[in-house]
Amino acid sequence: MIFAEKLKTLRKEKNISQEQLAEKIHVSRQAITKWESGNGIPDIENLIAISALFNESLDSLLSEEKSLISKHEFLYESRTEYDLDSPKRIDLKIGTAHEVIIEKTNDEKIQVLAASNKLTFLAQQVKVKIDENKRIMDVIVKHSSDLSEIAALENLFILVRIPVKFVADIEVSGEFENLKVRDIIYDDIEFDGKAKNVFVTNAGGHLELNTNSNLKVEVNAAHGKIDLNHFHAVSKLKFAEGQNYYLKNAGRFTRFVDANGKLLAGKREKDDPAEPVDLIVELNGWKAEAQIL
Repeated sequence: MIFAEKLKTLRKEKNISQEQLAEKIHVSRQAITKWESGNGIPDIENLIAISALFNESLDSLLSEEKSLISKHEFLYESRTEYDLDSPKRIDLKIGTAHEVIIEKTNDEKIQVLAASNKLTFLAQQVKVKIDENKRIMDVIVKHSSDLSEIAALENLFILVRIPVKFVADIEVSGEFENLKVRDIIYDDIEFDGKAKNVFVTNAGGHLELNTNSNLKVEVNAAHGKIDLNHFHAVSKLKFAEGQNYYLKNAGRFTRFVDANGKLLAGKREKDDPAEPVDLIVELNGWKAEAQIL
């Protein structure tokens, strides 16, 4: 459960309103609304206040948010910034990392932050190279020879912030434990590689997940379309309460099943929903299955 869902659940269990919670921890009601909608995370002072109020540990509150909450979370960081002056297709070639986050910034610079608590020589082991031409910008995260793939997969966090006025098409490649797309509106994001978990929060556009590995996808306050392009793979999908979605089974020998394995869509659906929905989830590929949790 992500922090936004957890905060809302804890508040309702205590039977208190957003206004009452705001008063108890001395913030505005708008701040509570922002946190519960997944549009932000409290600073450490407010996290401690929430932890004390609900008698929940910080680890429990942030079990799904173990990444780049503030610059104080990590011991070692390396930051790269580059000016953008027009929309471009951005190719993010990450390689191996524990977690990759893609979000917007109101600045006009693309920002790439590498962070870790264990990679002591992070600044020497992880370099970011940026090349651009008129239409395309390549953002390449390069590892030194003394950084093993295992160490990167367990300990390297990458945050990419893209200027909101220049967001267009984004291509992402690599192998990650977690891929997070949050607080961003885009035309198209296409992921090629391996990821165990994908989190889509307060985001909108066309997201394509091209992978042959099993995948867990959690969706909260998303709109647009998600394509699951799989071959011989199984996805598990979890939608936040209130997320309006439509399942479209468009692949060959593909199907959706419920939490108990019961078939939800056994035939190939070619038509889009008759009524407007926030999000269409389309299953493509061959011999792929998606389970709705």
